[in-house]
Amino acid sequence: MSYDADVVILGAGFAGLHAARCLSMEHPERRTAPRAAAASSTTTSSSSSFAPVRCVVVDACGEPGGRVRVERDVAPWDVNSGPEFIHGDENSVLKRFIDACGFATREREWPDRYYLGLEDALLSADDAEETNADVREVHRLFDELPDVPGGDANDVTALEWLTSSVRASERVISLAENIYANDFCASLGKLGMHEVIEEKKRWVYGEKYLVLDRPLREVALELARGVDVRTNWDIASVDYSQPDRVVVTRKGSNDKIVAKKCVVALPITALRSRNRANSVKFIPRLPEAKINAAETIQMGNAAKVFIGFREIVWPDDLFDVVCTDCFLPEFWITTYPKSSHPRQAKNAEEAQAIADTKGLVTFFVAGDLANKISKMKESDVIAKAIEQLDRIFKTSCKERVTTTKIVNWANERLTQGAYTHPSVHAGNSRTLLAASVSNTLFFAGEATHTGVNPCLQGAMETGERAAHQTRAALFGVGSSKL
Repeated sequence: MSYDADVVILGAGFAGLHAARCLSMEHPERRTAPRAAAASSTTTSSSSSFAPVRCVVVDACGEPGGRVRVERDVAPWDVNSGPEFIHGDENSVLKRFIDACGFATREREWPDRYYLGLEDALLSADDAEETNADVREVHRLFDELPDVPGGDANDVTALEWLTSSVRASERVISLAENIYANDFCASLGKLGMHEVIEEKKRWVYGEKYLVLDRPLREVALELARGVDVRTNWDIASVDYSQPDRVVVTRKGSNDKIVAKKCVVALPITALRSRNRANSVKFIPRLPEAKINAAETIQMGNAAKVFIGFREIVWPDDLFDVVCTDCFLPEFWITTYPKSSHPRQAKNAEEAQAIADTKGLVTFFVAGDLANKISKMKESDVIAKAIEQLDRIFKTSCKERVTTTKIVNWANERLTQGAYTHPSVHAGNSRTLLAASVSNTLFFAGEATHTGVNPCLQGAMETGERAAHQTRAALFGVGSSKL
């Protein structure tokens, strides 16, 4: 029987790329030397105990990285439109890989400022904690998580917990919405407390908030180095009806890849049978338990509102601001080295505006508010965001603005959202999502992380898990879980 590869991996995000590295490289966390890239998975290992596995990774996007993407039409540097920060530096496969690449990180406090709209006050995090009882209380509640009903059968939303169990004030609930729910990528009314507790219990990465010295896209490209990645490869179907044979076909063509095993590292939305925009046809149909789990775990929506400035109007040390009683809940300030890639300007005027940009404000909004602004006129969203900055910085910002843009992840066909969030009555859904099928299909991606970790290191951990399962199946150890 002829095979194009031992394993075909669906999805070139951080989960799929790391799965390929774990299968094909003896030291996947080490940076791959440029001269070794062409050899990729066909290179024989120097260790007699490691057998490289031939892998092919396919992805519908134009380059590897998955939800790690950049915009090139708002600033002279590449701007992260997806994930932007590194959450924790302990026990992190992502941090180890970044260190191996020689990339630098800078620790920042999150948030380092609060803007309290009712008081019209921009405060440091320490001052806000010291002077504002509501800020202290919201952090206490989410640190201690008191009076949360036990067990999945009694699961409640964060909003129900705050209103009924701990009877928090409206101000504390508002702060919880802007600080915690926004970070979780959901509104309080959709945030499941059972999985919030599980995430907190299993978080082992430390509390440092790290900013990379370059866009995260460069980490994705390093992960892809030495891996056979085929981009612009939209998947039509996955036929695993025969033992030890998976046939993946490409949409709109006769192209196909035949392999012995398959790692599915696609966004959770691709596993939903009723999703017509980005569903993949599995032959035979995936087990009902897995399909139901994909419906239970919810994909949160998020949007970024970018506003470029020709003149800096904020304090030099300002990083991240959580805002209360305002239009948008959070923004941050980041800059990166000027990119060598051409800017994507439509005309000379836009090109000049990009070149004139000296600083960039990135608003981040998730959950119901992200859905709401997706239905608003973009010009209205930008105008209200600038008015919010006027209040905070006590100056008129409009005449200093060079570029603006909104990226709403609900409009991304391949993901239809940003990342999954702690979901109500999730039960063992993430375990079911992670389970293999017929000892042939293996699953990775942040939604399959049983520790409810949607961060990049969580995605990479699931890729490593799927690689170990796949290797065991290839070499005659292990069996199907579904």
